[in-house]
Amino acid sequence: MAPKGLHTLIRVRKWEVDEKQRAVGQLLRDEEKILEFQTALDRELDEEKALVSQAPANARMTFEPYVRHWRQRRNNLEAALQLIRRKIEEAREELAEAYRRLKTFEITQDQRDTAEEKEENRLEQISLDEMGVELHRRRVNSHVI
Repeated sequence: MAPKGLHTLIRVRKWEVDEKQRAVGQLLRDEEKILEFQTALDRELDEEKALVSQAPANARMTFEPYVRHWRQRRNNLEAALQLIRRKIEEAREELAEAYRRLKTFEITQDQRDTAEEKEENRLEQISLDEMGVELHRRRVNSHVI
C-alpha cells in the first residue's frame, strides 16, 4: 500500500472515531434527559401527594387514577433508560473498536516512518562515507605526485 494511502486511511479512521465519540456523547445526553424526566416525575408525585393530603375526601378519588398514570409514565421512562443504556454500551464498544483500528494504522505508519528514516540515514551515511573516502583518496593522490 502506498504511504499516501495509509495517511488517508488514518484520516478516515480518525473521522470515524470522532463520529463514534459524538454518537456516544449524544446518547449520554439522552440518558441525562431521561434521568431529569424521572426526577421531575418523582417531584410531581410528591407535590400531588402533598396536595391530596390537604384536599377534602371527595377530591382524593382522583389520586388513584393519577398514581396509575404516574406509574405507567415511570415505567415508560425506566424502559427508555434501559434501552438508552444498552445503546450507550454498544456505542462505546463500537468506539473502542474504531479506536483500535485507528491505532493499528497509526502504529503501522509509525513503523514505516521509522524504517524509512533509518533507510534515509543509512543512504546518507553511505554517501558521506563515499565522499570521505574520495576526499581521502584525493589527498593521498595529491601527496604522491
